[in-house]
Amino acid sequence: MNVVESSAQQQLDEVQALIARLQMHPAERAAASFRRIELLDDLGRRKEAVAASVRLLDEFAAKPEAGVVVPCCQTLRLLAHMLRQMHRRADALATLDRLIAAHGQRAEPEIREHIAHALYQRTWWIDEPAARCEACDAMSELLDSQPDAALDAWRVEARLLKAEIEHHRGLPQDALATLEAVIERFDSSTDPGVVLRVARARLASVLNLRELAQHAQAQVMCLAVADQIEAGLALAEPELRVEGVRALTLFFDGFGIDEHANRAELVGWLLERYGHDDSPQVRRMAVRRAYDWSVGLRESDDGEAALAACERLLATFGADTDAVVHRTVASALLNKGFVLLERLGRAEEALEVYQQLARQLQGAAEPDLQDTLAKASAGRQACLKKLRKADADGNLPELPLEVRDEVRDKVRQGRRHGDAGESREAIALFDEVLAAHAASPHPELRRQCARALVHKSFCLVALERFDEVIAAADAMDARYGADPSTEMQETVALCLQYKSTALERLGRHDDEMRVHDEIVARWGNSELPDLRGRVVGALFRKGATLRLARQLAAAVACYDEAIARTSSAREGSLQLWAAKSMINKARALDKLGDAAGQIKAYRTLIARFGDSGDAALRERVVNACEWLAEAEGRQGRVEAQRAALEAALGRFGTALSAEQRTRLTRELQALKAKALGRKAKEVFGRVVRRKA
Repeated sequence: MNVVESSAQQQLDEVQALIARLQMHPAERAAASFRRIELLDDLGRRKEAVAASVRLLDEFAAKPEAGVVVPCCQTLRLLAHMLRQMHRRADALATLDRLIAAHGQRAEPEIREHIAHALYQRTWWIDEPAARCEACDAMSELLDSQPDAALDAWRVEARLLKAEIEHHRGLPQDALATLEAVIERFDSSTDPGVVLRVARARLASVLNLRELAQHAQAQVMCLAVADQIEAGLALAEPELRVEGVRALTLFFDGFGIDEHANRAELVGWLLERYGHDDSPQVRRMAVRRAYDWSVGLRESDDGEAALAACERLLATFGADTDAVVHRTVASALLNKGFVLLERLGRAEEALEVYQQLARQLQGAAEPDLQDTLAKASAGRQACLKKLRKADADGNLPELPLEVRDEVRDKVRQGRRHGDAGESREAIALFDEVLAAHAASPHPELRRQCARALVHKSFCLVALERFDEVIAAADAMDARYGADPSTEMQETVALCLQYKSTALERLGRHDDEMRVHDEIVARWGNSELPDLRGRVVGALFRKGATLRLARQLAAAVACYDEAIARTSSAREGSLQLWAAKSMINKARALDKLGDAAGQIKAYRTLIARFGDSGDAALRERVVNACEWLAEAEGRQGRVEAQRAALEAALGRFGTALSAEQRTRLTRELQALKAKALGRKAKEVFGRVVRRKA
């Protein structure tokens, strides 16, 4: 028995003795008996706790005194909780119904609070969305029958839950009407709990307005919440300040991709108001949004803006002592080093950042920080390589500015042609650059020629000139494959990916898989996101080729390796490769007849990415929910199939396309109809047997 169990057992012995002494004091005896039930539950002796609950209720349920009724209410709520943990869901709901029926009209505040809790708890435990909505209405009706302002927070909570259910059922107009009624009725309240919930109602309205394509109204609603909280920020509770951060985050998401100035201003506003907040949760949300913004700028190749975003984040949170904030600050330093080295070419400054980060994380025990330390060490080595190469290139003649600008402009113009589908025009410009400067040893001209060659490969793929793609990739590797700079390595890896695509289109699958193996062998140990993406992509594509060749076990091994390499990835592109690999693994396992493995793969995907805000990831999760239901159905597990469909509609209703939502709803209704038919046959059979 450990220390905690020993302490609980000692308290249990003391309570037992106290109960024996309180024969003539019902209220105190009831309270002590409830404490005994709590201790039994804490010790894991649940059957004894349930039996003790029944004895307490038998002894005290008929007594009307408030001092006795309160422990009875507590006992009924705890009993319901224990029954649900014992998978006796119907008994748990019946226990809450008993509490509400027995004491729902009592006027004492402490009893009313238990009734409100029980109503809300009961509503949450109902799985079927329509029935849960009805339970929300019943809760509102019962609470509204008692005109006590102390219950306002619970009244709002009931309506918020109903609106959430309507939203997930794909009924944004109904949800919006429910929320508007809440806001109109309770907006003038000064009770902190009600003010908090009204703010949540407004932010829930934002999601439904966007679902209805009313984006301007959604932005106005975000600002209404942010401004209201800001007006009383000094006095606002931490929970309300969290809603302030959410309001600014939703407002940020409402801007278009090209509205960089507005987004940058808003992140600055967010850090100014909440960057030094007393609440760690508020600061965690603020630093995460600022970090995501800096990474987004880096991925869009806006190096100067990304650096400025990193600097502002570090200035605000650099000295923060919260462990979660500290981890994000470490990631921000890593991002700053990458931007300086790879986007801005400032290797000396990047080296200082990586060395600072390595010093800070020396001896860190957490896996996330150890991973960051490894990446910082890799970044430091990349800086040293680049600085050594710069020293070696220092004796080269200076590149005339007009030549540099001409080459850069041609490559940029060629890329614009390629993005617009004008592949032949793009290739002509790239060939001009390569013909004039491919033999030059100057670093800038080599960099521009490598860019021209990789973009030319992309255009050749679009034109289906696959033999030329292979030749271009081989030329890229021969000229630049030994260049240690990160940008060159990323460019070579991308060109090899295009080569694998060309080989796949030509039906040369063995050669294609050799290219995939080469990518994994050359860059498998890289810590850089782009190269990690190429490696995982190569594993995924090799798995797909093996799956088509019916080499299913080998395909599963490739997908497993891709999943393992992205297990701790925070980058959206790597997480997407993981999700794709899980889906293809599930399909391969289906072909192998491993239904349990297939179902596990889908469940793993849903568990890992079910809460992601990324649209591409959510799409994969939604599809996995549907395919999970199909897999459960093929195994004859009707209840599991039904649960998967209900989870998909309830959790991801607004993320489903109209066609998919209709299809899943129809399948769920068909399952319910079959269940009713089976039940009717069973009843009929029993009647026939009785008469016989």
